[in-house]
Amino acid sequence: MGIDLHFGGDPQHLDTTIASMPDQASGERRWFLVVFDELPGGTGYLDRLRKEDAFKETLAKAYEALRNCPCAEEQRRACHRCLHRYTPEVLQDVVSRRTAIEMLESLLFTGDGADGWDIEDVRHTGLIGLDLQVESDLEARFLALLRQWATMTDDVALDEDGHASGHLRFTAGADVVHWRLTAQQQVGDTRTDFTFTRVDGPTQSVKVYLEGYRYHATREHNRIATDAARRTRLRADGHAVFQITWADIDLFEGRAAAVRPVWPPYAGMAQEQAKAAYDQYGGQRAHIPGAVFANPIDTMIAYLRDPDAARWSRRASALVTGLLAAPGTAPVLATRQRSALAAALRAELTRLGPGGNHDSVGSQGAIDPHASVHLYRALDLTGLPIIVALDAADTDRLRWSALAVLDDADEVLDTDAHKLRWRAWLYWTNITQFLSYGGGDGVQLAASRAPEFEVETLAVCGGLGEIDTLSAHRRLPQAAAEPTASVPSPPGVDAGTAGTQRDTAWDEDILEILREEPDESADLLRLAEELAARGKRAPVFGHELGSGRWLVDFGWADSGVKIAVVHGHASADSDEAHRRDQAYIGAGWTVRTAAEWLVHFDELISRLPDTEGSTR
Repeated sequence: MGIDLHFGGDPQHLDTTIASMPDQASGERRWFLVVFDELPGGTGYLDRLRKEDAFKETLAKAYEALRNCPCAEEQRRACHRCLHRYTPEVLQDVVSRRTAIEMLESLLFTGDGADGWDIEDVRHTGLIGLDLQVESDLEARFLALLRQWATMTDDVALDEDGHASGHLRFTAGADVVHWRLTAQQQVGDTRTDFTFTRVDGPTQSVKVYLEGYRYHATREHNRIATDAARRTRLRADGHAVFQITWADIDLFEGRAAAVRPVWPPYAGMAQEQAKAAYDQYGGQRAHIPGAVFANPIDTMIAYLRDPDAARWSRRASALVTGLLAAPGTAPVLATRQRSALAAALRAELTRLGPGGNHDSVGSQGAIDPHASVHLYRALDLTGLPIIVALDAADTDRLRWSALAVLDDADEVLDTDAHKLRWRAWLYWTNITQFLSYGGGDGVQLAASRAPEFEVETLAVCGGLGEIDTLSAHRRLPQAAAEPTASVPSPPGVDAGTAGTQRDTAWDEDILEILREEPDESADLLRLAEELAARGKRAPVFGHELGSGRWLVDFGWADSGVKIAVVHGHASADSDEAHRRDQAYIGAGWTVRTAAEWLVHFDELISRLPDTEGSTR
């Protein structure tokens, strides 16, 4: 497209192809989009594109054409006026104008919209960075793996409806478990690789990260502490988080005999204790190997198939219980005083932190035979330190906590042993995140942050729990810091939304479109997400009223509700908006913008009908 616009025509002798070459340093492949001239000897067209300004202009022309294409207003992914004329027929339904715009924006602009065009000469293509490309390759492999697994599994259907998006359904049993799959969502300061959003039942969200050791846990790219903090914040916002590595994908596909699994995380006797504990907690021991002592991809699939909070809390508790029978696990303290346990836990974290004696066994405190809270130190088979706390005050409801602490000091990075422990750290915290469902805590920590961790927030130390504490802190200071003229956040989705029926029209007809250009309708997207989470019936998206066909963003006209969400109110120079508002108000509607409805959110949810049964 850009070349056509640059040259003012269609140079049909120019074509493109994909090429690749191996990267000797990392073992990955480096991919290229190659533009070439089909005519022998060339025509000179491509030589003009070698100039920096000419190539930038080519990309900029394509960018402007995509931004201004009428299909944006028609709520279409693309059309014959922009991308379809350059797209093979089999890909017509997949190609996305929004994705193309994002790719061009990453080349032309900075994050704040300034000029971001920046090039440099390289001696050879082997010097081109692989960071973003490896991420893309990993995403492609994950999707291919998911497709293949779905075709080989009888009770699963994966229906794709676009680039890295679709619907995953589990059809075994009386109920269908239905998830919406989307790729690369920006959530605050982190970007997840894939998101599964529950469509058919209670509001649930699963965030998936695809991890490469080189770009997360090496001296060159040490993101261990940052990764831990960001995943914890996502969990505090109500998301389940799964972390999957290259090795996990290799092992799932059965093509990495040299790669060692980090599961089961302990030997036979401890495994048997975990299974017996799961029986004791009300589960079936036969489920532990396939869901817990398993590849993180298998664990993720097991959760998607059956995301029952109580069941996964029991499975996480059983995993931690088994660790107590592992060789080298030692009691640190058994007491009736939570403050004493907090002090002992703080000392353990300090020992594992910078400057601590990591190789020492640590001291043992008093062991009270009538203790209600217990503290243990342990290592799994990779040598990953895990601190375990048990609240046994209620013997009928044991509450387990586990703190997985990964060393992130420069001197231990870039070793095979550390790579194994990093993978184990991800494996453990994929499962221990569910301890919070049972009144405990699953903490993911970098050693550099261990001494400063606020142990008093943990439930076993008398706190609310790390996740609940962080969730409360993330809500209250934000509201307090906002100026009075700004739009306050609506109430968060709390436990009261559990069990609500979600209208599938939100995910299939509305949110998918709004999320393609989130910045253009940020308040409307935010309002839609909150209402969907509360189980409210979806509106008519693009409602029209009367013979004038007055258009609003959302309209609820059934059951006498008559509520409209408009893009903006009338202004002095907007006679059409004024007449639209008057038409709706005259017909008995309440008309507000999305920002205004967020301010009056309690009123809105009290007036809107709930979803009842199937909406399709």
